[in-house]
Amino acid sequence: MGETIATLDQHLGTAAKLHRVLREGGLLEEALQWPIDDPEFRSGLIAYWNTRGRSIEPVEETESQQRARAIMGKGFLGLNDAQQHFGIVFDDDQLQKLAEIPFDEATLQACRDTHSLFPGFPLSVLDIRQRSRRRGEKLFYSDKDAWYNGEEFARDEKVGLRWYLVRKDIIKDSTSKTFQEQTTLLPDTEETPRACELVYMIMLTYLAKGVRLFEKIYARCVDRSSGGSRVYVGFFDSDGLDVSSWTDGYRDGSIGLAASRKLNLES
Repeated sequence: MGETIATLDQHLGTAAKLHRVLREGGLLEEALQWPIDDPEFRSGLIAYWNTRGRSIEPVEETESQQRARAIMGKGFLGLNDAQQHFGIVFDDDQLQKLAEIPFDEATLQACRDTHSLFPGFPLSVLDIRQRSRRRGEKLFYSDKDAWYNGEEFARDEKVGLRWYLVRKDIIKDSTSKTFQEQTTLLPDTEETPRACELVYMIMLTYLAKGVRLFEKIYARCVDRSSGGSRVYVGFFDSDGLDVSSWTDGYRDGSIGLAASRKLNLES
């Protein structure tokens, strides 16, 4: 309880200091009310703030990325999709690291109808939720009252700066099984992704293409909650994307297994 109060006091102190320096810098007092009253203005302000005022310039795709786009078609999400919809900016070093797609063309061909190819950026589940807010839309089932707000998997685990090739649906025939039973269905070329990676793909796909993946199904991830339960993500309907957890031994017809292609493996 003491830590919670201390954290609250710290936030209040930071907010008071911010208020003071903005007023000293010339911000009108009534302007502080604008982001409270206007969701669209608030969304734009957050995007501007998160990029430290840097303009989001379109990124020119490399030949490797262009080839991957041609193969993957609708399953390709590019750097510009991530920048535009998550309000991020890839710096030069990051662009260099993402210049080459780490999956060969045979792998992409094999995965074009089942997987999404996308560039990761260091965002946590909570970061993604914050950056995915849209006017009039509920994109996450729970927000300020979410059970996972203080959980390490949601707060500290972040998507890697790399290209991902993640299944757009659960592993076939993986429902109504324990987690251990589900993992036996994974091919040698695939692994169970983290929740942050699956949430990143689901939300970016919706923001960029208007497609709701995992709309009527949950997918188990590799993460565990602080209580030891296995995290699962899904049922992304009009009530928003749900993040939940239950024991590994639980069997349910609506819970399958998520899967992501491993790096540096041939088809």
